[in-house]
Amino acid sequence: MEGVKNKSKRSNYLIDKKFQYGLISTFLISVIAALVVFTVGFSLYFWFSTMAGDNLFKEFITIEKQVTEEREVVENGELRTETYTTTKTIPGLKRWEIVIPPLLLNNLVILIIIVIVGFFYSHRIAGPAFRMMVDIQRTLDGEKGIRVHLRKKDKLGDLADKVNLLLEKLEESRK
Repeated sequence: MEGVKNKSKRSNYLIDKKFQYGLISTFLISVIAALVVFTVGFSLYFWFSTMAGDNLFKEFITIEKQVTEEREVVENGELRTETYTTTKTIPGLKRWEIVIPPLLLNNLVILIIIVIVGFFYSHRIAGPAFRMMVDIQRTLDGEKGIRVHLRKKDKLGDLADKVNLLLEKLEESRK
């Protein structure tokens, strides 16, 4: 069975570019709006904290970081390298220097995930919609016995069943 292709697997993921790009952009706009609301809320929190007298933007945070270092020691007349653990003070950082980079990275990761999920999810909707449009057009062109067949994981299964019922009724009325 080497030469047989899997008929249920779609090789083209962009079936209806306009529809799929529209769906993905709707997802992205929703997520961007949520991220903007979150960022505004975050900014308002710091602003209100400043107005209350606690200026978090001027506050410095000192971090003690555990590091492993090496030093050369002379023991019994021999020079050897010794490894030891100590703490190192990282110069004072402002709170926003610590908080903002992970937030921006988080927002970027969310946007990338939404694009990927939106792309594959839209494929599960655009494919069946395209399949139904093609089958309806074939029926309108006069072909008989046309039925919509979708894959198990495709969306719009209930709609495909209704379209099949409609196609059956149309054929019966043409007799």
